[in-house]
Amino acid sequence: MNLEQELQKELVAHLNLSNFTSVEIGISVKRTIEKMREEKNTCAIITDHGALVGIFTEHDILAKIVNNPETWLLPIDDFITPSPLTVRDKDSVQVALTLMEENQFRNLPVVDEKGKVVGNLTHYAIIKYLADRFPETVYNLSPEPDRNPRKRDGA
Repeated sequence: MNLEQELQKELVAHLNLSNFTSVEIGISVKRTIEKMREEKNTCAIITDHGALVGIFTEHDILAKIVNNPETWLLPIDDFITPSPLTVRDKDSVQVALTLMEENQFRNLPVVDEKGKVVGNLTHYAIIKYLADRFPETVYNLSPEPDRNPRKRDGA
C-alpha cells in the first residue's frame, strides 16, 4: 500500500491526539499558560463542560499576550480562536492533513460525533505515525533528496 492510500484509509482516532492542554472557559490567561507550561504543550483546547469553545496556541501568546502583561489576569475567553475548525475522530488522516495544510494549522482539534473533544492532531503525530508505519522508507531518506553525489563513494 502506498503512502496516499495509507493516509486515506487510516482514521484520525488511531493517531496520538494527546498533545494539548484542556482548560475550562473563564480561566485566566496566566493559569492557562502555566498549565500549558506544566504539561509541556503548545496548545490549549478551551472547553465548556467538555464541548469545544475555542483554541489557544503559542502563536496567540506571541501575538496577543507577550507584550501586554496587563492581559495575564483577564479571562482566556478574550484571546482564543473561537469555534475553530475541527475534524472528527472517524475522519481519515488525509482529510485532516488536507485541512491542516490548506489553513496552515499546526493544531487541529478532534471531536467525536457528539462534539466532545477527544484530542488534538499535530503534524508531529502524523509524522510519527508514518515513521512507525514505514520505518525503512522514512529512516533511509536522504536529508537532501534532490542532491546527487558528484562521484561514487567507496573503493
